[in-house]
Amino acid sequence: MYTLIALLSGSWLLVSCITYKDINYLQKPNQDVIRYKDSVRFQDYKLQVGDRLSIMVYSLNEETNKLFQGNSESNDGSSGGGASGDLFTYKIDENGLLVFPFVGKIEAAGRTLREIKDMLEDRTKKQLGNCYMRVTLANAYFSVIGEGGNGRYPLVKDKLNIFEALAISGDLGSFANRKQIKILRQSEAGTVVKTFDVRSQDIMHTEFYYIEPNDVIYVQKVPSHFFGVTSWSTLLGTVSTTISLFLLGISISKHF
Repeated sequence: MYTLIALLSGSWLLVSCITYKDINYLQKPNQDVIRYKDSVRFQDYKLQVGDRLSIMVYSLNEETNKLFQGNSESNDGSSGGGASGDLFTYKIDENGLLVFPFVGKIEAAGRTLREIKDMLEDRTKKQLGNCYMRVTLANAYFSVIGEGGNGRYPLVKDKLNIFEALAISGDLGSFANRKQIKILRQSEAGTVVKTFDVRSQDIMHTEFYYIEPNDVIYVQKVPSHFFGVTSWSTLLGTVSTTISLFLLGISISKHF
């Protein structure tokens, strides 16, 4: 009997109470929610070694269009996928160089898509005349693993923020640790790991707010628990179950 009581009492120590403060977004900074300095603004993505660019050329000259677009009307250069799309994607090599017809090699690493577009249009004027170039990133994806889901998703726009990214992956569950979201991000110095509290309202002004190509968002679980209480109904259910087990134990003990 004493063993049963000890087990029932100890089970309460395994309850993990999850409150709204643990799961709500955009909270004002306090003792539990981190305050971030308002010091970072959105910056256009800087191209890196290994990036693939989809480059489409549009001109009034039909021969130029055929040369750079092929005969497939369905190929708009937006994804760079498939055999047709691969013909019009260009990889930045290990030296940070991009090779393009009529231009040759240009230093692409560290530049933005807008800068590459302007350079290509300027350097092809003599050979191609006035033309419009569409330059997009063919490998514009981000990944989510852990409690936020498991998948690889396309960056549907340039300024995709962390909340939109989590919404795309299905949002976070009750037991996701919002206090320590990690982003694995590629940089010139290699892969870096950034950890932040997604609950903080101040996150909108930090480097964590906007997602970059090839980012990996890793969401950990809250500290280990046997079962959790996330609402009053769950709490009442836990209490009633414990009491029922206790009474059952008493009833059984009377027969022995």
